[in-house]
Amino acid sequence: MEPLAKLRAAFPVLDEGLGFFDWASTGLVPEPSVAAVEEFLRRSARCVDADSTWVHGHGAKVRGEVRRVLARWLGGSPKDIALVENTTLGLGAAAQSIRVAPGDNVILSELDYLAVHMPWRQRAQRDKLELRIVPGHAGSFRAEDLLERIDERTRVISVSTIAWTTGELVDVGLLAREARQRGIVLVLDATQTFGLTGLDTQTNAPHFIACGGHKWLLGCAGLGFLWVHPETAARGQPLSPGFLSGHPPQGSWPEWFASATSRVDDAVLIPASGQTFESGGTANIAGSVLLHSNLQLLDAVGPEAMLSHACGLGTRLIEGLSERGFAVRTPHDPKRRAGMVVFNAGGAVAERELVSVLKSQRCALSVRYTAGVGGVRVSLHGANTEADVERLLAALSRA
Repeated sequence: MEPLAKLRAAFPVLDEGLGFFDWASTGLVPEPSVAAVEEFLRRSARCVDADSTWVHGHGAKVRGEVRRVLARWLGGSPKDIALVENTTLGLGAAAQSIRVAPGDNVILSELDYLAVHMPWRQRAQRDKLELRIVPGHAGSFRAEDLLERIDERTRVISVSTIAWTTGELVDVGLLAREARQRGIVLVLDATQTFGLTGLDTQTNAPHFIACGGHKWLLGCAGLGFLWVHPETAARGQPLSPGFLSGHPPQGSWPEWFASATSRVDDAVLIPASGQTFESGGTANIAGSVLLHSNLQLLDAVGPEAMLSHACGLGTRLIEGLSERGFAVRTPHDPKRRAGMVVFNAGGAVAERELVSVLKSQRCALSVRYTAGVGGVRVSLHGANTEADVERLLAALSRA
């Protein structure tokens, strides 16, 4: 079976009456991944081989495989990747590890997602930082506008890879180049693109990339990742790593636990790598099983084919919306968008009513605004088809 068709087949509900266009909110969980988690939980209930700790070894193996797939999509190394609970935790860990001084400033966008701002609100109060919140340019989220606010006291730029209420891609390559040249730390929230796309960390790399698993990574709530540039990891580590972020001076942790000579004041050797930004405690193993299964489905298609497919569907959707008189906020140029298409239909109140009508017809989508910018947001993934788009357009004509 062709990879995109196989991905579609993993969501039988899409051929049973559900028009799903809300991956940017919370993605659907594929049926094979449901089966993988159920099998893990059944095995956990049976105490296989009378070994109560088998789950830790299994978890370490699965999480290692997750890091390897993510590293391939990022063009980096598995050791650069910390598996963390969610985007907020990743962004917070990054923010806390960055060295700043009173009077330094952080560049943020008015059109960004609230989670990107939150770690810096706290640090601004504690460390007397200036937060430079850059307005949109006629409703557009432009890298150039952020760069114009940089000065000699700028230490951090923290932004998303895409505008979540318009679907316009941010030029992260430009931001990364300028940040590198000026010695500024670039923190990216990739939650609204990664899974449909990858990210190139080999050229013009940022310093941190945080991403949650519950959107384009197919509904894996409670597990995401934080990628840390190797040079960045060598300069700054998390404030309070757990012991599982490192290893004992000799042997492995299972050996240490069973040794009569082990002591609580034994050294814990913590490598300077992105992986050490994990909590260092017991991991979300069920989530890891789910994310691993999801990534296998996505990886079989690949980010280039996935993005090309979704952008093609987006082009047809934009054409159909324009034909029906809707004002499309998302750029028509496929190079400036990913999986989202946002349109206006008479203001937020009317748009919420429209989405409610569409939900009654089993079409799932959202209304999203920030700073007065947004509209009805349709999100398209690799599992969607041209027939899905035509169904949505027909529903809009009837609404």
